[in-house]
Amino acid sequence: MSYRPRVFIAQTLVRIGQFIRSLALMVMRPDDLIEFGRQSYSEPRSVDSWAAETLVDPGLLDNEKALVDSLPIKQGDLLVLGVGGGREAIPLAKMGFKVTGVDFVPTLVRRAEDNARRHGVGLTGVVGEISRIDFPADSFDVIMLSAAMYSCVPTRMKRREMLGRIRRALKPGGYLVCQFHWDPRFHPNPQGEIIRKIFALSTLGNLRYERGDMLWGYVEFIHAFASEKELRQEFGDGGFEVMNLHLPDGGFRGGAVLRKSGAPDETVRS
Repeated sequence: MSYRPRVFIAQTLVRIGQFIRSLALMVMRPDDLIEFGRQSYSEPRSVDSWAAETLVDPGLLDNEKALVDSLPIKQGDLLVLGVGGGREAIPLAKMGFKVTGVDFVPTLVRRAEDNARRHGVGLTGVVGEISRIDFPADSFDVIMLSAAMYSCVPTRMKRREMLGRIRRALKPGGYLVCQFHWDPRFHPNPQGEIIRKIFALSTLGNLRYERGDMLWGYVEFIHAFASEKELRQEFGDGGFEVMNLHLPDGGFRGGAVLRKSGAPDETVRS
C-alpha cells in the first residue's frame, strides 16, 4: 500500500476534529448538559421525528416489552419519564394502565397527547425535567424510564437524587422499569481523558465528569455503564432492590426492573 501524505493529513485532521468536538462535553456543567439535550430535542425537525406515526405506532420494542411483561402488576397508575411522542405510553395505556407522561419539550408533550387521542386512549402530559420530578408521595404503581433515559441524567449524584424522587412518587410495592446504556467495552484513550479533564478544570466546566460520559451523536448526554457492580450500587443507594437485571451481550440497551425497598415480597419473572 502506497503512502499518501495528503490522505494521512486528512485522516489526522478528522481525528483532531472529533476530539475537539468531544471537548463540548467538558465545558458544560450538569445542568448545562440537560439544557443542551432539551434544545436539541426542541428543534422542529427533532420533534417531528420523535412524534411521527411511523415511530410511534409500532409501540414497545421487544426489550421494553420483555421488561413490562415481567411485572407482577398489569394495571394501575403509571408514569413514563421522557414520554417523547408517546411511543411507549400509548401501548401501556392500551394494556390498562392509567398513564402520565413527562417530557422537557412542551411541543412533544402536546404531540404525545394528540397521538394518544388518535389511538383512542388517555394520556396526561406534564412538562418537566425527569431528574426533577415532584409528584405527591405514593402517586404511581409503576414508573418507566425507557430508551436508556436513565443514562441521560448527568452525574451519579443527580441520578441518585432522581431515584429518591422516583421512590417517593411510587406507592408501597411500586416498581421502576429502567433502561440504560450498557457498554463494558468503553475504554477511552487515557491521554485524551487527561486533556479533557484539564480542559474542564481550565473552563470551570464539567468538574463532575465520570468515565463513560459522552455526548451521544452530539445531541444529548449519555453515561455508559460498564460494570454490574456500579449499577447495583447506584440502584441500591437510590433505595431500590434489583428484581430483574438484563445486561446484553451485544448492543447497548440494558434494562432492569427495580422494586421500592421495604415493599412486601413479590416475585418478578426474569
